[in-house]
Amino acid sequence: MSIKIVAEAQLNPTEDEAKVKRALLNIFPDAKAEKITKPDGAELIRLNGASLNFLDTFRRLMKQDRIRDTARKVLFARAEPHRIMIYLHKQAAFAGHVSFCAPVGESPQGPITIRIESATPEAVVDYLTAKYGQDGFQRLR
Repeated sequence: MSIKIVAEAQLNPTEDEAKVKRALLNIFPDAKAEKITKPDGAELIRLNGASLNFLDTFRRLMKQDRIRDTARKVLFARAEPHRIMIYLHKQAAFAGHVSFCAPVGESPQGPITIRIESATPEAVVDYLTAKYGQDGFQRLR
């Protein structure tokens, strides 16, 4: 499956760069963080991934936090024909948790934006929110 993942968070002047990186790396620990300066001077911390394995910790955290049912609804609601755009609460990510939020207003320092590009976003949602039971692979309904 061809997939491209970009996770980024704005680095506000009042924030510690190391803490913003830590928030992102808590969700995607195998990534390399890069600092980007946009033409308007705004700074971002960005991570890039190109495989489902990049999403493994994100997937595990949703299972650990017991939010797979909610995550499935959010992911399908935010899915487009070839992409999924989601937003995570930056402070929750810093604490090692997944908490979905709106693009504006719910995360005081701004959200972590995750863009997942895939020809089959439904398969990505199934991968992220699958339950494994005694009878094998089951998809959430």
